[in-house]
Amino acid sequence: MGIEPEKTIQLELFDAREPSPKQVFFSFTSSQTHSPSLLEALQYLDIVKTRDDVLFQKKGAVGVFSIPLGPDDPIYDGDRIELYRPILIDPKKIRRKKANQNKDAELKTKAKIRKERKELKDL
Repeated sequence: MGIEPEKTIQLELFDAREPSPKQVFFSFTSSQTHSPSLLEALQYLDIVKTRDDVLFQKKGAVGVFSIPLGPDDPIYDGDRIELYRPILIDPKKIRRKKANQNKDAELKTKAKIRKERKELKDL
């Protein structure tokens, strides 16, 4: 048994949780022969302490190149770790509301046309 070789990887961190997103480039050295986990890289940056951190409790709060990852998923040289801000409004609700607004406008237009036709008949 010999000394395990150290492995240095270059990573990028993009934190969108802040009002003004920040981007940080850093090198991460691991003494493991396999790729380090996302948890290890975030611990190195003092962003999380354990796998029970709030950041990992929220589904889809952390990812690499827009792909959500968990704390034990491996990261590789050149990866961009992304910390996402929480979604304030459910996209489904927004689409439903917009569809209903369009439908309301159509119904109001039809009602107005019927009213105008009725007024023309009464003349």
